[in-house]
Amino acid sequence: MPSGLPEQTGPLTVYYVAVGDNGVSGPRIGCGDSLVATTTAPVTYTDQVGPSINALLANKSRDVGLSGLINVLYQSNLSYLGGELNGSTITIWLSGQFMLGGVCDVPRAKAQLEYTAMAASGATSAQVFVNNRPIDEVLSLK
Repeated sequence: MPSGLPEQTGPLTVYYVAVGDNGVSGPRIGCGDSLVATTTAPVTYTDQVGPSINALLANKSRDVGLSGLINVLYQSNLSYLGGELNGSTITIWLSGQFMLGGVCDVPRAKAQLEYTAMAASGATSAQVFVNNRPIDEVLSLK
C-alpha cells in the first residue's frame, strides 16, 4: 500500500507491561497492571506502524532489560501483515499464534499490540486481527 509518507528517522514507541503497578506508570490494564511506553533506538521508516509492531514481535525476551517491565508476547509466533488507518482507528493484521502464560496475559497481550499500534499511527483506538479473526475471538479460545 503506497503511503506517500516521507522517510523519517526516529525512535519507535513500544509498550510493555509493569505487572502489579495498578496504573501508576501508565494506562491500567488487565490484572492490576500498567502499560508502559518504551522507545527503541532510532530507525528509518515511512510508516511507523509496521516497524513498531515488528519491534514488539521481534523481542523474544520476557524481561525488558533491567526495567522491571515484561513482554507477554515473547513466546508468541506472530507476524505483522499490514495496517490501515481509518479516521482515528488503526487496524492491524497479524498471522501466527499466541503463546501466553495465563489468563492475565490475555489483556496484557491485547493492550501491548493495541497501544503500540495507536502510538505509531496517532490513532485513538485500535483493532487487531489475527489470522483474519478479531483478537478477542482468538484469545477467548485459550
